[in-house]
Amino acid sequence: MMNGAAFESWEEHLQQVLRFPFEVEIVEFQERGPLSQGDKVKILEIASVEDMYGIIVTVSHKRGVYQFPLCDLEVMGQASPNYHPVKDYAVWFANR
Repeated sequence: MMNGAAFESWEEHLQQVLRFPFEVEIVEFQERGPLSQGDKVKILEIASVEDMYGIIVTVSHKRGVYQFPLCDLEVMGQASPNYHPVKDYAVWFANR
């Protein structure tokens, strides 16, 4: 059972701490779609929250602009101030 309030809390927190836009890498295997594991994309904004996929972000790639689950992305460079908030969310999402 998904907890909508938890997702909303995460969204609110990430809206406050993340600095957009920023570079990330797709770290989870993608069965279909225009983007693949290993692709580097730029997160432009948080787009929405969905029960199944959690926080959805808008990303730009050389082939276009897409909606993508934040939990499948990792910030490039641990020195980035965005690295730990995104990593913490991904760990929480995987263990919820």
